Amino acid sequence: MATIKQVSELSGVSQATVSRVINGSSRVSHDKKLRVEKAIQELDYRPQSISHSAALNRSGCIGLVIPELAGPYYGNIMSTIEETLRPLGYQLLVTAGGQSEQSEQTAVEFLFSRRVDALLLYTSYLSDDYLIEISKQKLPMVVLSRFIPELHNSCIEMDDELGGKSATKHLIELGHRRIACITGPLSKPDARARLQGYRTVLEEANIAYDSRLVVEAGFTELTGAKAMEKLLNRKLDFSAVFCCNDLMAIGAIETLNELDSPQKEPISVMGFDNIIFSQYVTPALSTIHYPIEKMSVEAVHLLLQKINKKKLDVQFKFTPTLVVRESTMALAPL
Repeated sequence: MATIKQVSELSGVSQATVSRVINGSSRVSHDKKLRVEKAIQELDYRPQSISHSAALNRSGCIGLVIPELAGPYYGNIMSTIEETLRPLGYQLLVTAGGQSEQSEQTAVEFLFSRRVDALLLYTSYLSDDYLIEISKQKLPMVVLSRFIPELHNSCIEMDDELGGKSATKHLIELGHRRIACITGPLSKPDARARLQGYRTVLEEANIAYDSRLVVEAGFTELTGAKAMEKLLNRKLDFSAVFCCNDLMAIGAIETLNELDSPQKEPISVMGFDNIIFSQYVTPALSTIHYPIEKMSVEAVHLLLQKINKKKLDVQFKFTPTLVVRESTMALAPL
């Protein structure tokens, strides 16, 4: 049976660092976490705390609620969480929250019934009050990609409004003044925050907000394509569009590529998320990088800290970054 010393030697870190990674007890760099987790997996090391989970009345299972099981974005989240948990001896139980408050509540209740050791929630429709209430049930819980002031020590979030600002500012710096926006469902806080970032930067640049240039869509490729069709059918003058996720941007690009008549000037398209496919569309998509993998890893380690009653020491808030590719171009002078 592999020992913690062997894990330490293979990963090139101290035994204390290995122990911290296993227990989530203290801050460890992302690189060292990955090295330790890889060594644990290669050696098939079973942490003692997990081996004795039955004695501790633990199931060794973490419950995850996620909006849907399909697609590159959510698939990446699930695989990252599972790959982080598995070397540490935990299994992941995943259920889809669906597209309503009731379905998300049902998903949470299902995980409670399975007696998981902790909950990781990526939800859009559950109210803050509901999440605050279930947090009182003494089951460790982390909320991913959302911030609730009363649960500030349980939330791993990214600044979506800043991402919307960065995307819009990039287009303005390229000379664009008439910038459309394809939003996600405005019932979702991240969609509202990204739209607010767009509006704020327009105001700062003394560009009038035009509601006719804004179309609500569904965070999918098909709805993005239809939203772009709607914008074009309105016969409005715009030279760029900020799509509030990459799938919608890819759909918008498909619509533009299928136009029967060439445009006077190509329309710049900006995405959000930096999913793997964004670099392979034509033209390659400029986007905002959402560090969801690092956020997911931090969420796992925050859960471990809560399970093991250790000091909470993770990165709670992440900053988006601009990724410039070929889909955004400087506006040609008149």
